[in-house]
Amino acid sequence: MNHERQSHGFRILGYDSVSSTNDEADSLAQNGALDRTLIWARSQSSGRGRLGRAWVSPEGNLYTTAILDPGLPLGRLQELSFVASLAVHDTVSGLLPDADQVLKWPNDVLLGGAKISGILTETRVRGDHVVALLGVGINLAHAPDGARYPTTALGDHLAAPLTVEGLLDLYLKALSARYMLWCSDGFAPIRAAWSERSRWIGQRVSVENGEQKIVGRYDGIEADGSMIVVGDGGEKHRISAGDVRLAEGG
Repeated sequence: MNHERQSHGFRILGYDSVSSTNDEADSLAQNGALDRTLIWARSQSSGRGRLGRAWVSPEGNLYTTAILDPGLPLGRLQELSFVASLAVHDTVSGLLPDADQVLKWPNDVLLGGAKISGILTETRVRGDHVVALLGVGINLAHAPDGARYPTTALGDHLAAPLTVEGLLDLYLKALSARYMLWCSDGFAPIRAAWSERSRWIGQRVSVENGEQKIVGRYDGIEADGSMIVVGDGGEKHRISAGDVRLAEGG
């Protein structure tokens, strides 16, 4: 660890480089790190994303993992992916209020149709309860090559340069506000705000998860964050994981 400080209610532990901020957070969580401990690294040697995918992590982008311990059951902690998506959206909107920015289920933030953020929520048992490791990366200086989807970097859209430290402060301010709202009022206001900013609700989509593929009308998200897709025969699918695309003719 290179430095420690407090900001927006978070204890920030800063590093030049780690294997991944989620791995570092896991170790600290197992050793009793408190709610709102945030690991921030300038680079990662083995960053990872959802479904075990690698997350390219050169210096110049923002890489963080927040240890969150709200004292809630495991099923509720998956809602934090939506909390994080909104916090990233808030951060980018504050810098680019007129930007074409949307949220894509389950946890992508798209700027101009390209991915600007990576979000990975993991959970760990600690004693008699479960804590969350909320990993969030935001592309500031670099857009990763070779990704499954188009990517972009925030710096390419800004009129004035922004440091990683400046972006971290803006993100933590947004995350703190959304996290406090979630802790006090539950998932309903997060779900409503997320849905307002979401992409493709009401349109025909295709969702793939391994060998399974479901096509139908996207009817928004359930109270637990799962995706609702209504098939052509009227059958209702509740989807908890998968890659979503706009279906042909959608």
